[in-house]
Amino acid sequence: MLQGEDFFKDTSDDFSKGGSSSSFGGIPTERVPMIEKVFLEVLGRKPSSRELAYYKYGVMKEDGIRTKLLKSEEHKKVVDSASKLPSVENELKSVRLSEIKLQRKIEDINLEMIQSQKLLDEKNLLIKELRESVSNPYDLPSEVEKFEEGFDVYTPKERVGTTSLKKRTFKDVLIEIIDIIFK
Repeated sequence: MLQGEDFFKDTSDDFSKGGSSSSFGGIPTERVPMIEKVFLEVLGRKPSSRELAYYKYGVMKEDGIRTKLLKSEEHKKVVDSASKLPSVENELKSVRLSEIKLQRKIEDINLEMIQSQKLLDEKNLLIKELRESVSNPYDLPSEVEKFEEGFDVYTPKERVGTTSLKKRTFKDVLIEIIDIIFK
């Protein structure tokens, strides 16, 4: 004897026994590949579990499912999106070109910075050499070197008992030069 829920179950058709109706032919699981194929063709995706169950156990044939999906709002959105695809592709190409240009610019800037650093190092080396040559422009021996070699390192002002400290005029200097040349 049937008990509880089983008592009210309708057992007059094949669905209640786990079978299928002969109105659409075949077992519902055999319809799954066909349903998935139609969804991929029309909407470009697999059906959700709810959609799959609806069409799997429904009486609609393949052409009917295809027609229903073609009239759906989702299909209209897919077609609208597809019509925008060329402009999106062009935009993507332009963005990729911009990206490549920016990468090249960054590489150029990095190379420029390396070259600038080399130039700065060279400039600093030259400045160091110039400072050394300016402190001794004629490559004369320093006061210490003069003292070590026995030169008289005192200036005329420091000598005691030498000529007077009076300023010489231009005329006096000129006379001395002429005397030196013609003697």
